[in-house]
Amino acid sequence: MATEKKEYIDAVRGWAIILVITCHVSGMFSEMPYPIKKFTNFGWHGVQMFFLASALTLLMSWYRQERIDLQSFRKFFIRRFLRIAPMYYFGAFLYFFFDPPAAGFDIVQALRTFAFINAWHPDWLSTTGNWSVVPGGWSIGVEFTFYFFFPFLTLLVVSLPRSFIFFFLAVAMAIIMEPIGEEAFREYGEVAVRNFLYFWFFNQLPIFALGFILYFALQKTDVRIASTRLAYALLLSIGLCCLILSQNPLSGRFSPTVVPPTFLVASLLFMAFIFVLARAPATLFTHPYVRRMGVLSFSSYVLHFLFVYKLPIWTGGLIDIHATSYAAIGNGVLLWIATMTCTVLASHLTYRLIEEPGISLAHRITSSRRVSAQADRVIEGRA
Repeated sequence: MATEKKEYIDAVRGWAIILVITCHVSGMFSEMPYPIKKFTNFGWHGVQMFFLASALTLLMSWYRQERIDLQSFRKFFIRRFLRIAPMYYFGAFLYFFFDPPAAGFDIVQALRTFAFINAWHPDWLSTTGNWSVVPGGWSIGVEFTFYFFFPFLTLLVVSLPRSFIFFFLAVAMAIIMEPIGEEAFREYGEVAVRNFLYFWFFNQLPIFALGFILYFALQKTDVRIASTRLAYALLLSIGLCCLILSQNPLSGRFSPTVVPPTFLVASLLFMAFIFVLARAPATLFTHPYVRRMGVLSFSSYVLHFLFVYKLPIWTGGLIDIHATSYAAIGNGVLLWIATMTCTVLASHLTYRLIEEPGISLAHRITSSRRVSAQADRVIEGRA
């Protein structure tokens, strides 16, 4: 059963990183035809798929323990830190070398990022023009904030009904904190504050809550999708809904209005996608290549920005990011293929040389008679 879980979860992470890379590649082409741009922009929500996968896998690992006590809390934080920090810190040094900040090295900003609190304040994120340290690092900061609360949430959210309560409370908190954040940070300007309030933890917390709902729903139901054709029909229907959503953007943040944020609707579709993968036989959506992308997803998330930004320069004009119309599509496809190839190759190296040693060290530190380190490695990983 553990192997089955690992396969579909890796596939989920694989699709998440594919979505994210597609979005960022498309973002390099300002003259991309509008329908293509709208379609590829949906990949922005791949981060929410990561958040769902993170909550789901953490709960699987947490409830698999024979005994939950203070030692469980200690082991959890050690494992999460050593799972994320080595590759994250490597990414910080890598980007400083290839793309040093115009204002020079800022040790305070670096320490905020290394402490994973960079998503707590607009002046600590790149929304105000500051050094981002690691591109896309906002999601790592949000993820670590969730890690901080996770062990305590598991004491309170212990059933499917409670997970729904958690979700509605998280939505209420996001709505309440929206005007408070606007007032507290208005000195940084409307654009910077609007962007920050999308990124900050309160706005993303409902997505982690959906991960709790998904976990308990999977535990409570034994529904199996026996037909491969039915699985394809469901998955393609979800894809069609995502396509429709990408053409009809909603709001970007929780607010007292009745209009839900786009990323919430996308996350509901992702929940359905994950549920089908968990209950269906193997399909192309869980292809070994996609699952391998999932295994490498954290390294790929950290590294792909380098290739997206630098390949047009390193190729000596072969990839023209200023192309228009059909030429923009062709150049975008070329950059996507080159980025995916370079990212996967580089991620294989960093996974072996950086991520795996960190995971092994965490298991050595936290190993005990009650916990099977090999079993933990089956499903444990970053979102």
